[in-house]
Amino acid sequence: MNKVIKLTKIFLKNSFSNMSSGMGISNNGKSKIASKILYAILFIYLAGIIIFFSYNIIDGLKMIQQETVFVGMILFMVLAITAIQTIFSSINILYFTKDNEYLLPLPLKPYQIIFARTNVMLITEYLIIFLVGIIPLTLYGILTNANFTFYILMIIATVLIPILPVLLISIVVMFIMSFAKITKNRNRFQLIATIILLAIVIAVSISTSGMNEEMSSEEMAQMVLQANGMIELVKGYFPTLDYLINALTATSLNTAIIEVLKTIGLTVIGFIIYMLIAQKIYFKGLIGNLFGGGAKKSNKAINQKEYENSKLYKSYIGKEFKILMRNPIFLMQCLVPAILIPIMMIAIVFAGINSESGTGGLQELINMLHTMQTNSFLVVCIILGIIQFFTMFIYISITAISRDGGNAVFMKYIPVSLYKQYIYKITPNIIMNIITILITMIIAQYLLHLPILTFILLFIVATIMGILQSILMIIIDLKRPKLEWDTEYAVVKQNLNLVFPVILSMINIAIIVILGILLNSLNVYIGLVITGAIFGVVTYITNRYLYKNQYTLANKII
Repeated sequence: MNKVIKLTKIFLKNSFSNMSSGMGISNNGKSKIASKILYAILFIYLAGIIIFFSYNIIDGLKMIQQETVFVGMILFMVLAITAIQTIFSSINILYFTKDNEYLLPLPLKPYQIIFARTNVMLITEYLIIFLVGIIPLTLYGILTNANFTFYILMIIATVLIPILPVLLISIVVMFIMSFAKITKNRNRFQLIATIILLAIVIAVSISTSGMNEEMSSEEMAQMVLQANGMIELVKGYFPTLDYLINALTATSLNTAIIEVLKTIGLTVIGFIIYMLIAQKIYFKGLIGNLFGGGAKKSNKAINQKEYENSKLYKSYIGKEFKILMRNPIFLMQCLVPAILIPIMMIAIVFAGINSESGTGGLQELINMLHTMQTNSFLVVCIILGIIQFFTMFIYISITAISRDGGNAVFMKYIPVSLYKQYIYKITPNIIMNIITILITMIIAQYLLHLPILTFILLFIVATIMGILQSILMIIIDLKRPKLEWDTEYAVVKQNLNLVFPVILSMINIAIIVILGILLNSLNVYIGLVITGAIFGVVTYITNRYLYKNQYTLANKII
């Protein structure tokens, strides 16, 4: 166990040292203090947003005497976030770290390496869970006058709930990666492995959260109509969620203790099974990845005609897309979430509408929107807010400079102005924004049947906001580039700059809410024009700043 603890510390130290390098955090004392103050402010800001929304949800549930549903909502959210995070990080943490090749010759047993790697995944999950789990549940305890026992149970619950999802997804990853030795192209195999993992998780989610064949449509409709309908549907397939919800909402201490003990017992059994299976299959994939065939050589001759009369912007933007598409980590971390999340929304929408129950929370929301004037400024503000929520997952512009690593310095030497290069680099981000906007708006159009003029104006306003986001994010990446990294994984998962898209989206949503309240009485077209004009002016000012300071902003590219 001592070796496991030491290994865990080493892995974590490497992760956090990589996270600090290239982030503008130097060894200078003043710089460290300034960085800590900045991150403290960001943490307080995010915590404040979570507290605000949690307070309003709890207050609303208390009015209908359903406040205990909040506990299930938070634990379910922790479960979902853990699953999503593990999908995108487990392959990289388990297999694609450079220290793997140094570990194999050491006198370490397989279970020690697997145990330490799993600890790293769990600890990184806990950093996020503190925000989305501990803070809301603490607020719940305060507002419901919970006793001291609740807070102890709350901490135990948030520690236990992520363990089984991490173990289950890691086992699936190990099974997939055990075939790594048969492939000659590791990058392509990593991409295929991640896609297979996503497909498996989505398929399992659909099958488990789908309709119970033995349940009548009337019973299903009644369940979904409940405030905690979705949680009730899921927790039957994930016992620890059920046990921990019961523990935190139990009125008897003995009942709570029994539920916690059941969770611990199931978790321990799951961990033992995980370790037994992992020791059999983990190193097959690890050795196959380290010593399997390299990238396949291409004998394709260069066709010079492909490069004749090629436009500069096409070549540069094409190069950016190729970097994103050919590198599995960049593809899965920067491109896929931007497409996957809206597509999952489509699946949920159509599943909710076409379900046999016919009525449910989703259908009620649609009916509520129809009772309002659908062609109103308030409705389009809701759509803009949803779009902004999705755009916070687009990480192309915020990593535009960092992805080049040490090669970013060549930007200064090629005969193309830096401003043009910045614009070319953010173009993929703008395109992904537009794809996300179109997906969301097509759903909105299908549900609400907006007039064509409203649809066009809404698209224009959302696109302006997407351009603003793209410009602001590359400015941040220029001011805080992460150019020193060992693996591509560090660019997107050990890069604290990725908090800025979230902050900007939250600010934009707040502005949209304010405008929705202030301009609600206006005609929808006037409201959209005013909103577009406001964001258009801000976008113009930001673009001028990028142009005028194009050389100053490049000072940290060395």
